Amino acid sequence: MSSNSSSSADRRDESKCAVVRRALAGWKLAPLVAALAFLATACSLTGNQPTPTPAPLAVYTPMAAAEPIAAGAQAAEAAPAQPQRAAAGRSSYTAEIIPQDQVPVVAEVAGQVLEFSIEVGDRVEAGDVLVRIDSSTLEAQRAQAMAGLEAAKAQLDLLQDEPEDEDIEAARAAVTAADEAYQRALAGPTAEELRMAEAQLRQAEAAVKQAQAAYDQVSWNPLIAALPESMQLEAATLALEAAQAQYDKLVLGATADVIAGAYAQLASARAQLKRLEEGAKPAQVQAAQAQVRQAETALYLAQLQLDKALVRAPISGVVASVNTAAGAMIAPGTPLAVLISPEVEVIIAVEETRLAALSAGQPAVIHVDAYPDRAYDGEIAIIAPTLDPATRTVQVTIRPTGDAAELAPGMFATVALP
Repeated sequence: MSSNSSSSADRRDESKCAVVRRALAGWKLAPLVAALAFLATACSLTGNQPTPTPAPLAVYTPMAAAEPIAAGAQAAEAAPAQPQRAAAGRSSYTAEIIPQDQVPVVAEVAGQVLEFSIEVGDRVEAGDVLVRIDSSTLEAQRAQAMAGLEAAKAQLDLLQDEPEDEDIEAARAAVTAADEAYQRALAGPTAEELRMAEAQLRQAEAAVKQAQAAYDQVSWNPLIAALPESMQLEAATLALEAAQAQYDKLVLGATADVIAGAYAQLASARAQLKRLEEGAKPAQVQAAQAQVRQAETALYLAQLQLDKALVRAPISGVVASVNTAAGAMIAPGTPLAVLISPEVEVIIAVEETRLAALSAGQPAVIHVDAYPDRAYDGEIAIIAPTLDPATRTVQVTIRPTGDAAELAPGMFATVALP
């Protein structure tokens, strides 16, 4: 009975020793090898068996076999995460579906929005009118610029046209008249002018006396102010004052400012005659031509601003968002809407080690979570010329080559490359 108990105890001890030996194979730390070997030796001493000779260092040979496994595990932990590999040997990358083009539409002139007829989801073509802004002020500026251009052209034509004989004769007559007026201003009034002015003064005095006599005959009437004799006396008095002023002016002669004005008229008439006889100088023609060009530029800018009152679609696409409404006041730079192209693409980050295997036109397969049972053919369209120094990856643009109408911007996608 004791022999059977001893045999059962020995089997339990041997089982424990086997567990310890298996644990030895999984340890990675060399300093614990000796302690574990000692425990294995101690296990062999349990029971009634004789004490064996301690095993040499060769007992630790199983650990030498286990070290490569441990080294491989450490290398796996230190290595960066690699892209997922498909069953067919492909590399898969996750990204987001984005539109090929996304263009904001902004106002370029200030004013009130008169018409805004687009909504989110509307399809528009390049050049379609999206917004109409009040252009009353811009139209007035264009009309002003047009008038300036016409005036500049008329001045240039006047300088370049050959004068007619009638124009030259008229200019000469104007010079003669201006010269006579200037000479009269310098010489003062003639005796005849003085006699005529004195006669007008005496005539005005007589008229006042006659009107005064008629007034005196009805002066007793309480309504004298409303009678014609009163108004006749007033008119005669005013005429006398005017005649007296004219007479005094002739007696005193022309003042300095009158003489200066007469000379200015003479100088202007002479300059006009000289221009007609000699023609315009080259510098004058060039100045007039410059004014025409300046007026043309002003008209172009005014028309350009007027055209911007109609905001047109810069690309063909779909309205992704709207940011204003009819009746709103806007300023230059105000965002109005955002347009996206119907074509989509996916931009993935490919590791540096695969750069040599990439080429434009290389096929790819696109999967999206929205349609898990479908695959969309694509190809590499663009490979970025530089790498991201932080991730050591290159951006690769994938574009669908087949029917991709179901792919919408914002979808989560997986791209498989061979």
